[in-house]
Amino acid sequence: MASQSRSSNDNSYFCQDEKATIIMVKLAPMFASLLFAACANGQQLSDNKALNDESGLSSSEAHAVVLRTTAIPEIRQGYLDADHGQIHYWEAGSGPALLLIHQAASSTEEFAGMVPHLSDHFRVISFDWPGHGMSDDPNRELLTDDFANSALSLMDHLDVSRAHVLGNHGGALVAMHLAWKHPSRVDRIILSGTSGIKDMDAVQEFSDNLGLDEMNRIDREGNSLSAAWTRFTNYMPNSEPGEVMRAFMNNVTVRVRPFDAHYGVLKYDRRPAVMGIKDKPILLMQAVNDPFVSDQEKLLDIFTNAKRVEIPNAGVFAFFEAPEQHAIEINRFLLENE
Repeated sequence: MASQSRSSNDNSYFCQDEKATIIMVKLAPMFASLLFAACANGQQLSDNKALNDESGLSSSEAHAVVLRTTAIPEIRQGYLDADHGQIHYWEAGSGPALLLIHQAASSTEEFAGMVPHLSDHFRVISFDWPGHGMSDDPNRELLTDDFANSALSLMDHLDVSRAHVLGNHGGALVAMHLAWKHPSRVDRIILSGTSGIKDMDAVQEFSDNLGLDEMNRIDREGNSLSAAWTRFTNYMPNSEPGEVMRAFMNNVTVRVRPFDAHYGVLKYDRRPAVMGIKDKPILLMQAVNDPFVSDQEKLLDIFTNAKRVEIPNAGVFAFFEAPEQHAIEINRFLLENE
């Protein structure tokens, strides 16, 4: 597959200061209304916390609504010097290590809502891929093995000899690769939003039809951002505007980074990794409204020790939409034999 990396002088991809100012001024009314909704949710979080403090509810119940990782006091942030610059990570809780790997064009924020429901049982760890979130930009387009090596470097940095690993969408490919290449470092595997095996021609066709070039283009009038907002509201039909805003901003800010990681992970041939991990304990998770996942159930014909669950009322950004339901299934899978 031919490389489709983005160079630093591609003005159709990057948002220059002048363009950014014009776009934000023109879209100010839309963002103002969305931020108001997000603030309203934040006030609800505060109100819920006060109410739960008085009622004596559990820690998990008291944090049922979470906006960002920065709203969770138990999360500890950190940075690691790695091969592609500094990697931002966080951890919370104690117990067996559970490493969460986000999808391409996202960040660790997609897992924030699960932390209160997992940290009572696990040392929950997540990191921003290079070129994502608060991690440094790489100087070249990275591939799946690069992101897996970042995960391994973080485990070494935190003295984690073995961990359960969850990967979402492109992060599921990273999790597969990590478990395949370093089986002694990975215990149970959770693969969310991953499809059944496809030949590489089908993968190329899927990549071509994603329309990433158009999604990454920023126009002076701000139409691209407005179109992106429409996509996100369609992706998350059951979510309030403030909830959509979290996923929207998380994704859009990655679009102005030097490389779109979708290109790198979509070059990955998962077939050797799938066969290499087929005897591991595996949980497959699929959001029922996710249009990018197909034939996941066929992986059950390959994996010898796997089960599969579907998450209702969730889609592409399932961990933003249904964090508690995901946490229930994750806890059930990881704690069932303990």
